[in-house]
Amino acid sequence: MPKLVLAALLYWAPGAHAQGNPPETFVYAITGDVDSLDPDWAFDAISQEIQFQIYETLVFYKGSKVDNFKPKLADNEVSVIDNMETSPTGMATHEGTVDAYEPMLSSIVPDRDNGLLSSDSLRYAFPIRKKVSFHDGRSLTPEDVKYSLMRFLLTDRAGGPSYLLLQPLLGIANIPMKNGKPDPDVYRAADEAITVEGSAVVIHLKNTYQPLLSILAAFAPIVSKQWVVENGGWDGRLESWYKYFDPPKQQASLYDRENGTGPFKLERWDKENKQVILSRNDLYWRAPAKLKNLVFKTVAEPATRKLMLQAGDADAVMMDREYFSQVQGLDGVSIADDLPLLETHSAFVMTFKLNPTANPYIGSGKLDGDGIPPDFFSDINVRRGLAHAFDYDAYIRDGFGGKGARARGPIPRGVFGYNPIQGVFDFDLGKAAEEFKKASGGAIWEKGFRFTLTYVEGFNDRQLACQILKKNVESLNPNFKIDVRGIQQSTWLSQYTAHMIPMANARWEMDYPDPDSPVFAFLDSQGYYAANSGYSNPRADRFIEAARSEPDRDLRRNDYYELQAIAYEDVPQIYTIDTYYFQVNRSVVKGWYYNPIIMYGYLYPVSKESQ
Repeated sequence: MPKLVLAALLYWAPGAHAQGNPPETFVYAITGDVDSLDPDWAFDAISQEIQFQIYETLVFYKGSKVDNFKPKLADNEVSVIDNMETSPTGMATHEGTVDAYEPMLSSIVPDRDNGLLSSDSLRYAFPIRKKVSFHDGRSLTPEDVKYSLMRFLLTDRAGGPSYLLLQPLLGIANIPMKNGKPDPDVYRAADEAITVEGSAVVIHLKNTYQPLLSILAAFAPIVSKQWVVENGGWDGRLESWYKYFDPPKQQASLYDRENGTGPFKLERWDKENKQVILSRNDLYWRAPAKLKNLVFKTVAEPATRKLMLQAGDADAVMMDREYFSQVQGLDGVSIADDLPLLETHSAFVMTFKLNPTANPYIGSGKLDGDGIPPDFFSDINVRRGLAHAFDYDAYIRDGFGGKGARARGPIPRGVFGYNPIQGVFDFDLGKAAEEFKKASGGAIWEKGFRFTLTYVEGFNDRQLACQILKKNVESLNPNFKIDVRGIQQSTWLSQYTAHMIPMANARWEMDYPDPDSPVFAFLDSQGYYAANSGYSNPRADRFIEAARSEPDRDLRRNDYYELQAIAYEDVPQIYTIDTYYFQVNRSVVKGWYYNPIIMYGYLYPVSKESQ
C-alpha cells in the first residue's frame, strides 16, 4: 500500500474525502468499541466482526446458510421444521448439518459419506489445506491448527469463549484449579482430544455433541504457533501453560496484534480515535479481496452515523430500529430489512451475588432506602415484581415500530426448540406491587431501594428498555429509585464479569445456530450470564446436558421446552422481544450478504462501485 494512502487511513475522520471514501476503501460506522483482537480472549460481537476478516477457522458457514433455523415464524407455527432434510428456505436442518458449511482451512468438511466423521460421531478428521500462508508469510501446518485449538481451550479467561470447546471436547465448562494452578490433567486430556495424524487434525469426543461444526465455524480461529511464541505468547507446553492461563485483557498476547490467514490484515488499532484499520492480504490463498482497506470506526451518536452515511464517509452503519425511518429513503442508501436475528434481544440480567467492594451501582449496599444489599436479586419476588413492571407492548411499539413479538424465553423465535405457547409475565403493576410486598418479608416495600440499572452506551433500544422499567417501578412506591446509566462496552464487560453490575439490559448474540447457545448462556450454572449472576438450578443443568447430545429431534425439542418452562418459573432473567435485524449500506456496496451468525458482515466478497 502506498505510504501516503496508509497515512491518510490511519488518521481517517468523517469528511476526510469530499466525494466519499475511495472505491477500494470500506468504512463501517459501528456502535460499540473493540474489546480485544485476541480471538481466544474476546467474546463480544464487535471484536468478533473484525476477527472474521483477519482470521479463519477449519470450516465456515456457506453464504447465508445456518442450521436449525427458520427465518420467519408466524405466531401459530411450530418453531421447528420436522421430518425434512431442508427447510422451505433451503437452510439445512439438523439432519443435513453438513450442507450449511464449506471447507475453509480444512480442505473437506467431515461427514459420514466421506469417512472423516466416524459412524458414532465421536471422531472428526480435518485434512489441513496446503499452500496457505499467514500474514507474515509463514506456511500453515497441522501443528499450527492443533496449537490454535489447544490455545483456545486452555486460555479460559473468566467470562471468555473457551467453554465453547471445553464442553464438547472435555465435558467441562471451566478449567478447575489444583494447588493454586489450573489442573494439569485438563492439559493432558486436551492433548489427547486433539491429535495430528499425517496432514490432518483429528478431534476426539467423549460424547456426541450436536452443535460441534457450528461452533468450529465461528470460533477457534487458527494462529501461527511460531509467531505467537515470538511475540511473547504461550509455547504450547504444559510447564509454561500456567503463566498464560486466564490472562488480564491487555496481557493476552494477541490483544492488539494478529497474524491470521484471512483476507485482511491489521494495519493499526487506533484506540485514541476508536478505529481499527485493516488492509488487503495479498498473500491470501484464495483470490484477493476486492477491497483494499477496511476501517471500523466507533461512532456513538446515531445522528453522526447518519450524516456519515449521507456524505459517503461511511459505507455501512449500525443503527437501532428506532432510527429506521431516518435512514429509509436516503439518496444513495440501500436497506436490507426483515433479516433473521439469532439473538436473545434486550434481556434484563440480574446479579444474585453482587461484589459490594467499592461498587458504585448499589448505593449504601444495604436495604435502607438508599441502596441494595448484595443478595437483593436472589429474592424471586423481586424478580417477579420487575418482570410484571415492564411494559412489553410499549417497548415493541416505541422501540421497534411494532417490528417484533414477545420473547418467550432465552431461545429466539424461529430457532429449533422455541415453544410458541410458553407462558410469559404480563405487564401488570398490581401484580408487580403484590410481588414487591412479599419480597424480604415486606421489608423492601417498607424501606425501598436504590440501584443503578445499566446498558452499553450507543444502544438506544437498551436505554429505552431501562427507562420504561425505571418509570413503572418508581410509580409503584415513592421509596423505589432506579438510576439509569450507559457504560462503555469494554468497561461494562469487565465490571459485569467482576459481579459489579446489579442489573442491566443486555443481549446474547448466538455464537452458533443451535438452541444450546442461549440456554447454556442464560440457564446453565456454568454459562456466561448464569455463572456471572450466581444463578444455578441443577435441573436446568441436567436438561441442557441431555439436549446437547440427544440425536432424536422430538426428545431434544422436549428438553428445550422444559428449559423454557424453567426460565419462566425461576425468572433468572427477564426476556422482552424477538425482533429482526436491518443492514444499512451505501448503494455502491455490492456483494454483501447476511448470515445471522456473522450479522455485521463477512467482507471478503464485498466491493464498491465507483462513485
